[in-house]
Amino acid sequence: MRRSIALLVLLMLTVALAGAQPARTFTAGGVTYTVDKYVTANYPVKLAFAPDGRLFYTEKNTGSVRVVSADGVLQPEPVITLPVDGLAERGMLGIALDPDYAENGHIWVVHTTPGTVRDYPSNQLVRFTEENGVGRDPEVMFSVPLEGRSLIHNGGHVAFDREGRLYLTVGDYENPANAQNLDVIPGKIHRFDVTDAGLVPAADNPFEGSSVYALRPAQSVDFDFDLDGTGIFATENGDHCDDEINRILRGFHYGHGADYRCGGTAAGVDMTYYVAPLLSFTPTEAPTGILVYHHDAAPDWIGKLFFCVWNDGYPSLRMITLDDDRRAVESVTEVPLGEARCRIDIAQGQTAGCT
Repeated sequence: MRRSIALLVLLMLTVALAGAQPARTFTAGGVTYTVDKYVTANYPVKLAFAPDGRLFYTEKNTGSVRVVSADGVLQPEPVITLPVDGLAERGMLGIALDPDYAENGHIWVVHTTPGTVRDYPSNQLVRFTEENGVGRDPEVMFSVPLEGRSLIHNGGHVAFDREGRLYLTVGDYENPANAQNLDVIPGKIHRFDVTDAGLVPAADNPFEGSSVYALRPAQSVDFDFDLDGTGIFATENGDHCDDEINRILRGFHYGHGADYRCGGTAAGVDMTYYVAPLLSFTPTEAPTGILVYHHDAAPDWIGKLFFCVWNDGYPSLRMITLDDDRRAVESVTEVPLGEARCRIDIAQGQTAGCT
């Protein structure tokens, strides 16, 4: 079945295009789609669509959350601005709208705070309440100080499942040993229940009293829930080898740790709860945003995984077809974007968008 849909592409100001590029039409996976520039943004990182069709996105270096109206107009003022340390992979990172956003107006963001003469910067999860287009009453819900001079592998993706539980990635902070150490926060995907008293480890987490849901993410840039709302697929950036696409399972790990061996696992790691990647890339390509397509605008794409790639020299958007059990890859297909690139994130609302 072939239907034409719009694939919205946010282009960084730093991406050089030869003048105003016209919309272009391509076909991939039996679907015809249009690639067009939606808005020009200042280093956009993460996207979140509101129920009313508005698009929220974070700007890494300005510390702002910007809003595009449902009819494609960038609002003149940010809804949120926070002070950030934007060095390397730090900055204004993740964003999620609360499952009850239409009633409570809660916006959740992850940002890197500037350091002081006494303290290193921290990655903080902050909740705002939007009122009349302005984020108010910020509450720091979770904070993880950086380790030493760590500049990369911050994580920072935040999302909610269908039951309203909050998931948060925290990278390994450039210390591979963190990934296998249950006593530290970095190098994990965490899962919380949201209560009136704040965040508490989800009641059915695999490790009693711990917020840890899965171990190993050196730098899990993004994840998305499968069609049934339970399975999770994540991108993973390694160090100098083995970037991965993983299926995340509760309580399992994905091999990284101290003394990691390319093409394998870290020395001495318990293999009982190890899960091999769906895909692995060496040389590294830096997979970033990932999406499980579910929109009825393109039935032939439903259930496909789409992922973005940061590094130059590789197709920047690809589509994965999985087997019926959703545990093995049947094929990987390039999704052409013309002169545009999908470097960081991909999300879907009434249409799809890339940064």
